[in-house]
Amino acid sequence: MDKLICEYCELDSEINCLGRYLIDNNLGTEFFDIQNSYLQSGRQVCDSCGSELSPKEYFYENEIDLFDRLGRLTAETFSDLRLYDGSDEDNLLYDIGEFFSEPGEHPEVLESTVGSPITIGDLMDERLDFIPELLTYIEPSILAHINENILRNLDHESPADNDTNVLTAESRKFTDRNFYGLDTDEITTVIDNLVSYVYTISDKQLIRLKNDELNDKYLDHNETYQKLRDLLLRLYESNYGVTVTDKKLYRARLMGNSEIERLNKCEKKSLKKAALTPPVGIPSQGRWNFGGKPTTLYASDKYNQLTREIREDSSEKKVVIFNLETNKERFLIPISLLTHQSKLYSMLTEPVNKKDSKEYNQQYVLSNLIGKIILNSHYDGIMYDPIIYKDNDSKYNDRPMNYAIFNSDVNNLDCFNDISVNGFFCL
Repeated sequence: MDKLICEYCELDSEINCLGRYLIDNNLGTEFFDIQNSYLQSGRQVCDSCGSELSPKEYFYENEIDLFDRLGRLTAETFSDLRLYDGSDEDNLLYDIGEFFSEPGEHPEVLESTVGSPITIGDLMDERLDFIPELLTYIEPSILAHINENILRNLDHESPADNDTNVLTAESRKFTDRNFYGLDTDEITTVIDNLVSYVYTISDKQLIRLKNDELNDKYLDHNETYQKLRDLLLRLYESNYGVTVTDKKLYRARLMGNSEIERLNKCEKKSLKKAALTPPVGIPSQGRWNFGGKPTTLYASDKYNQLTREIREDSSEKKVVIFNLETNKERFLIPISLLTHQSKLYSMLTEPVNKKDSKEYNQQYVLSNLIGKIILNSHYDGIMYDPIIYKDNDSKYNDRPMNYAIFNSDVNNLDCFNDISVNGFFCL
């Protein structure tokens, strides 16, 4: 019998982590389609962890079918496999014999220059070690998909199982590079070629870009700006991104008791306006707003992340969580594509000092500019890692995903006609 899985369950955390892995493998659109088809809301008691859910909190239903579909989608990231039957090593031993005359050198050369086979089970454990509990549920469907779609055309006496040896593309590249001398840099994808530029940007170039934007200089004369503009447009043209349709999200506001009482009496249209319109008196500039104006709707796929980002040291206000649902197809760029190790990504995601309004505005200049470039590259928004994140109680890498959805002006909600606000709850 299927069990209900709510957002307090460990399995939900692992599904969220799996989603991030699939986004990185350009399967985010397919993941969101599956996720949405199993999410429901309603007053329930979770029979997995016993949590009492409010009528507006989400949970997964029909877990057996959900795990099967998630497993088969995950298996698509194993498309680089090839069965290992011993002939690979025989051929390499022959080649080594051609290069080296002394028999005693063969084992040493083979060990240091040839990629070793690995069992399918070990490979799953290695690649998916961030979802230990979920992996036990989706392993059978991963293996079934590998047999049916990846290894089906190969001559194999019986279906592959967890103990079947395979060679990965990375292993074969290792052999080609170290023994046959091939340059694996020639074997790159369009995306890798495009993003490689980001690694070359220096601190000096980024500071100049930031200063040119601050001083209203003509940015088309800035080489870094030109290249970033061309890079993001070509990423869009290469169809790099995630298509989101029918996505359930959360948005938070700090409100006093009187404001919450008014919300309880709101009609649907007024409730939506209260949820989506920026609060009065809050600085309009956000990390991904273009031009520093309130032109981006911020939300998250985990409500507990929002409490970390907006909580104030005040007992007078409560965190109000609004349940949002989008019904319009949007093409979003995962900004982490600009590589966590690059100077650009570090500067884009550095924490800001909101107590110093001048410094606050200047710290957001570069990310505002990138937001504008992304908008002009025809993307509908940005998916990004939370800047503020801490969960010492979690043994999983359960980092939420935040969303910045573009609009010409969030004070005019016409661009958000598709978004429904299905209620709220207080924390």
